[in-house]
Amino acid sequence: MEPFAALLVCTDPGSLAITQKILEEYGITVKLAATSSAAQELIKTHKFDLAVYDTDVPGALELCPQRPVFNAPKMVFAMARKANLSALHGRRVHFVVQKPFTGGLFARSLRASYGTMIRERRASFRHSVKINPVSGVLLQEAGNQNLRQSIILDLSQNGMCIQTQEVLPQGATLQVDFELPDSREVVHVTGSVMWTRASGRTGLRFVQVPAQEQKALIAWLDSILPFDAEIIPRLVPSLRHDRAYSNTSSDNG
Repeated sequence: MEPFAALLVCTDPGSLAITQKILEEYGITVKLAATSSAAQELIKTHKFDLAVYDTDVPGALELCPQRPVFNAPKMVFAMARKANLSALHGRRVHFVVQKPFTGGLFARSLRASYGTMIRERRASFRHSVKINPVSGVLLQEAGNQNLRQSIILDLSQNGMCIQTQEVLPQGATLQVDFELPDSREVVHVTGSVMWTRASGRTGLRFVQVPAQEQKALIAWLDSILPFDAEIIPRLVPSLRHDRAYSNTSSDNG
């Protein structure tokens, strides 16, 4: 499993030193951005499991939308002063670390986020497959269009990459029925085209999957995971190590 990746948006020397050091000690790769515009460019080209935004950076709050955004970091931390906490209301923020803070406080918050990041990683992990769908239909107001030939190239709990002969428009709705390998279980999904290539390769994000079929899909995907995600929490620094940060870190975040 690839290491978790974090986007750190901060210019305050004290807070930057604490957060970067702890993220790296937890085995998380870190990319730094000094401005909100630089952070937005990184989000366009990289996938982040975690983002840490210092609200003292102009525009940082705009990086915390009110609704989930495609390709946005899955877990969001905000570093904020007490006077600015109200500005976070309604924003998509999972953990708030009040400035100034100690290394121990940030480490404990980070540890608490691991379970969610693991679940997100499991849900979005793309498994390489070669599945010929039972059927594929492009849903259109002017009339539905059956796909001539297609093959599913990778599959996750949230979506798939499918190769088609047609070049499908971005934002289009596609209905795909496919059989899970080594199973008679047929899964019926409806998804939205998130990206497409001139070759016909298409990224589909699921928007509707029947509950029982979704359970079957998740069970099958979990059965072929190439790693044991449950061991990850045992690899992060212990709580005793976190306390050491509390004793040695400055309170001047």
